[in-house]
Amino acid sequence: MTEHDKKFFSLLLSIVLDCGAVSVAHAESASIHTRGGNEFDILVSTYRYDEPTLDVATTGDKFGVGHTGALKLNGDWFIKDDAKFVYGKVDYVGSGFQTNAPDWYYEVRGLMGRDVQVGGGMLSPYVGIGYRYLFNDLRGYSSTGAVGYRRESNYLYVPMGVTHRFLMQDSAVLATTFEYDYFVQGKQFSRLSDTGIAGYPDVTNNQNSGFGFRADVMYTMSDWAFGPFFNVWNVNDSDMVLGIGLEPRNRTTEFGMRIKFRF
Repeated sequence: MTEHDKKFFSLLLSIVLDCGAVSVAHAESASIHTRGGNEFDILVSTYRYDEPTLDVATTGDKFGVGHTGALKLNGDWFIKDDAKFVYGKVDYVGSGFQTNAPDWYYEVRGLMGRDVQVGGGMLSPYVGIGYRYLFNDLRGYSSTGAVGYRRESNYLYVPMGVTHRFLMQDSAVLATTFEYDYFVQGKQFSRLSDTGIAGYPDVTNNQNSGFGFRADVMYTMSDWAFGPFFNVWNVNDSDMVLGIGLEPRNRTTEFGMRIKFRF
């Protein structure tokens, strides 16, 4: 394990211990039903983007904030809006290396689902529509003199998932969510003009196939929750533009810890 990884996991451990201390002082139970209202969360994560065919990667730690609003409907139905913003700086390895490149994304989603009692637990399947925007700024030069440029990724997708909740002996609720993200369409904007190379204009590529997956486990009390999460995206080759612009097959992975607060 690298020193970078040790520092990251030390931060996650401190968050877990702090939340554990809070749980001793606040033992009011949460409901296994989807609850209406507002949740705000903060997260820390480690992030990696790969282009396997080119042996290119960017890695770094990130910090984010988010909001979820839920409205209960008749018959155990619910609707949710979900938004988050995540920022960090990443290190590039490929044509040489480059450090501390700004890299951030935001995501907005609308979801609809229903609570279904199963034995002593609750299943809450849902479906919706989501949009993800990512900005990566590699302008400047790598260690080998390769020149970088800005990239903007836009994903439109359909999230399909289920949350399972059950009541624990300490009056907490353990909620586990698994989600598959059906990739509808992507657009990649590459600011090749940043390179200053003659004949390299800005290009827009269409991405037509891929998928995402995400999972989390949340230890939940009445007005707060915490737990680990994992997100992944796999997107295939884009179309070719002007014979020079192709967004290659790529994979994004992110895992970390999230804390939620209800208001």
